[in-house]
Amino acid sequence: MDALLLAQFAVPRTADRVLDLGCGNGAIAFLLAHRYPDLRIAGLEVQPALADRARRGARLNEMQDRIEIVEGDLRQITHLLPAAGFDMVLCNPPYRELASGRLSPDPEIRQAKHELTATLQEAIAAVRYLLAAKGRTCLIYHTSRLVDLLNGLRAARMEPKRLRLVHSYPGAQAELSLVEARRDARPGLQILTPLFVYQARGGPVSPGMEAVYRNLNAPDIRSTVA
Repeated sequence: MDALLLAQFAVPRTADRVLDLGCGNGAIAFLLAHRYPDLRIAGLEVQPALADRARRGARLNEMQDRIEIVEGDLRQITHLLPAAGFDMVLCNPPYRELASGRLSPDPEIRQAKHELTATLQEAIAAVRYLLAAKGRTCLIYHTSRLVDLLNGLRAARMEPKRLRLVHSYPGAQAELSLVEARRDARPGLQILTPLFVYQARGGPVSPGMEAVYRNLNAPDIRSTVA
């Protein structure tokens, strides 16, 4: 769900250099590559098994010429990728601090959800290092730590510009937040209409979520125009 929401929320330009920071098995890269046929995307992943899965996925989907997977730790970002090398950086940081919540017995899930290998501050610092002038970052994060995210972005001189809250259904508290920030931008935050995943508790998928699926499934013909 996180990958679907973030891939739909991000709107790269054709010429953008795009990076998925902590790309996992490459889901976001595949979705963006399908949606924007001319886009070239890089992914950084610290877990070797997931990085290998992402590379194999790129080959199986015949996208290896447009998707590059780099294996490495974002805390060593200066040794892995060029400074200011990307126009858009996507990130789904681990949102649970080590002292909060039960650790999953699955090592991949445990590392994805808890700050075992990188904190929110370290992820934000890596994004700042990677973003080119006027570059944009799109992130998905749990609303319980939304203030930490917004404060961290502003402290790193990446001004939040768009915010959309995601609810399971009408009446439920927001669980996820989608944020776009721009490097060295002026203040000015646009609050978008909320997204409900389901029409009601236990009900069918909402029209808004159906639109997410449709948008991701249909290639953007504008991306083929030079």
